[in-house]
Order: sequence, then structure tokens, then C-alpha cells
Amino acid sequence: MLASSGTAGYHPSYALRTAAEFEEPRVRVQGYTEPRLTRVQHSAVVLGVSAATALLKRPLVKMDAFYFLSDVPGESNRIYASDKRAQFFRTIFSVRWFSGQPLLWSMLEYVFLLASFTWLRERLPWGGNTLRGFAAGGLAGVMYAAVRHPYDVLRTTSEAVGGPKKFKGVGDVVKTALREKPSVLLGVYRGVTAVACGRLVQFGAQFGVYNATRYDGVYHHTCMLFLYCHLGAVLGLFLQYPFLSVKQQLHLRNQFTRGRPHTYRSYIREVRARHGITKVFDGFFTSRPMLNAVPAALLMTLYDVCTRSYTEFIHPELRKLHAEVDQPIFSASGASYASSLPAYEFAGK
Repeated sequence: MLASSGTAGYHPSYALRTAAEFEEPRVRVQGYTEPRLTRVQHSAVVLGVSAATALLKRPLVKMDAFYFLSDVPGESNRIYASDKRAQFFRTIFSVRWFSGQPLLWSMLEYVFLLASFTWLRERLPWGGNTLRGFAAGGLAGVMYAAVRHPYDVLRTTSEAVGGPKKFKGVGDVVKTALREKPSVLLGVYRGVTAVACGRLVQFGAQFGVYNATRYDGVYHHTCMLFLYCHLGAVLGLFLQYPFLSVKQQLHLRNQFTRGRPHTYRSYIREVRARHGITKVFDGFFTSRPMLNAVPAALLMTLYDVCTRSYTEFIHPELRKLHAEVDQPIFSASGASYASSLPAYEFAGK
């Protein structure tokens, strides 16, 4: 075919592409990989994530040692600006970052919460994904309170100062009660209602926010998923705080009250009449909720990432990433798609 006079002096600037055998392009679709793990595989993920979070929790909860660097009232004004650099390095080398609560107890706590939440989320027959997440988290919190409350009561008894007898630990309290007065152990569930309500709203908000936002968090970035989980953990601590505050104040008042003790209803009525209901939130931000919520957010983020990654490793066909073409349509070395016509240059004579 003869070239027209208008294009006789032009030639294409791209190289000649040889024909290759056509194969369907492998396109990966963006989306959320739902976990497809067996019971053993899921248990391994839960144990690994719980162990990692329990180990990282020790240094994370001690990061408040660096509060003197911030503008937190009562923290930054204790050290002059010229001494903050020396105090920074002194804090790094003086704090025992990996000492604290036994790892086994923290690990068992996380294992119980994750296993209970995931089991309830799959078993609840009603509601959508968001409603099941909040309900499963709340029920997991109630179960957690029912299991842990007796231990907390026995531990408080063993650590009491000024009692008739000093105990060596929780086991010593149980042995003494069984030997002298076994009926005392029937009172280990006293006050469990307020604790269960606090755990219900705490873990309901924590796991519910995670379950409702995990899809959007994955679509954007893992850091966004962590921020969503942190928001849910802070919200859970905020909702739980009134129950802890009222319980503590009620315990202190009844120690010095003769006659009929105060109840939750009478104390709330008194606080509402004198100071307003917001009085129960006094001291919330001094308890450092933003820092205390980091381990819980880390636990949920690691669990989500590990379950999806393990599922994609076992089932490569379920892998979902941003839409991309791994193999071009036309040849192995050419571009995937032609988005514009190739450029032409004037051929010099």
C-alpha cells in the first residue's frame, strides 16, 4: 500500500513487535480475602498472634515513660527543656522494657478473646456482618468477665493490706478458704454484674468496630486498618470507664459507711444530682487510654493480616490485590494495553 503524501516523511519511533502465542492475562481483582482455614490452622494463627502481642505489650505499655517529651499537663513541666535530652537517654537505658506480667497469662487472655469472638461471629444466625460483630464481641466480653472475675477477687484478697492474715498468692487464698470456711468461695462472683456490663460494652465496641471496618481498612492500607482498630479499642475503654469508676467509688464509700451500704442506683442518683452524670468520666484521659488501646489494636490488626495472608498462601487462587495484569496480551515484552497512539517523528533527509 502506497503511503500518502502527508505521511511519506514520517516513521514510527517504536520497535517492531513480533507476534507471540496468545494467552489469557492473569488479572488479580482487588478485594478482601475471607479466611478459609481449618480449625488447626486457625488455632495456630491465634496462638502466634496472641504470643506476639503479649510479647510486644510489655514495652508498649511502658511508653508512658516518655510523656515528659510531650505537652501533657503535669508531665512535661517537671523536667526543664535543657534536661529532656539527658532524661530521654536515661529512660531508654533504665526502664526494663520486657519485664512485667507473665507472658503466659497475657497470651491466654488474647487466645480466649480471639477464639470466643471468631467462634461466636460464625455461629450467630441473625443479623448482618456489622451486627454480628458487635454482638459477638459483647458476648465474648461477658464470657471473659465470667472466667476472670473470680481470679480478680481472689487476687485482690491476697494483696489486701491490713487484713487478719497475709497470703502468699491466689493459691494460698483458695487453700485457706477450703480448709477453714469453704462457703466463702461462693462469694467470688459478687459484683460480677457491673464487671460483665463493662466488658460487654468494651469488647462489643472493640471487636464490632474492627469487624465493621476491616474491609475498608484493607482496601486503603494496613495502617488504616490499625487506626480503625485503635479507634474501636479507645471507644471500648471509654464506654467501660463509667462502670469501673462507679465500682471503685462505691467500694471506697462503703468502707467508711455505717449501716446500710450504698448501691449503684443510690450512688448514681447522688452523683447526678450534685455534679451531673459526666462526673463518672472524670480521670478518663489521665488513665492514658490512647496508649492502653495500642495492644488491643495490634492484636486485631495482626490477626486480620495473618489470617488473610495464610489463606492466600494456602489457596493462591483466592489472592486479591489491586487490579493488575501480570502478563501482557500481545507479547511477553510489550506494554499491557495501548492507552494512546504511538508517537511519530519527522524523518530527516
